Amino acid sequence: MSDVTPKQKPGTLASARRRPWTTLIALVVAGVAVGWLAWSLFTPSATYERTLPDLSFERLEGGQLQLTSLTGEPVVINLWATWCLPCLRELPMMANMVRREPGVRFVFANQGEQRAVVESYLAEHSEMALQGVVLDQAQSLNVEFQTHGLPITLFFDDRGNHVHSHIGELTEVELFNYVIDLKAGNLNPI
Repeated sequence: MSDVTPKQKPGTLASARRRPWTTLIALVVAGVAVGWLAWSLFTPSATYERTLPDLSFERLEGGQLQLTSLTGEPVVINLWATWCLPCLRELPMMANMVRREPGVRFVFANQGEQRAVVESYLAEHSEMALQGVVLDQAQSLNVEFQTHGLPITLFFDDRGNHVHSHIGELTEVELFNYVIDLKAGNLNPI
């Protein structure tokens, strides 16, 4: 008999005994993964039922707009700014949609800019004839819906329930489909 033990292959139980910390780390990682999986499968997801927020904004044409007063018809709120190029690309298409879909109320909430800046931009682009512009100088809608970046388009059903958010620039086809589904009550609540 020889006093020499045979060389152990890497990955065997004997090699794991020489490095117990690797086994411990693997067990901890596996335990965390199993625990997270079990928690995510058996914990009901949080549901946030949102409605038109109780916020009031200065209308560009004068007066105030209380968002909660818009129930009774579907509502589309577009968050935009004059410095946001994707916002500016989609505004003319959205202005056309306002004229084509009279059964939906559109609100264009400028985020954080002064009245003079917004008026100047819209005067330079008067061919759009954009209606429904409000000034959200405190960016209250961004805060309320925890959005990051612009443009953001929020969709509300005729009862004022928030049923969809689109992050980023919309195409005409996307907006048309959203509006048709919104009018038909087919946009599923988020």
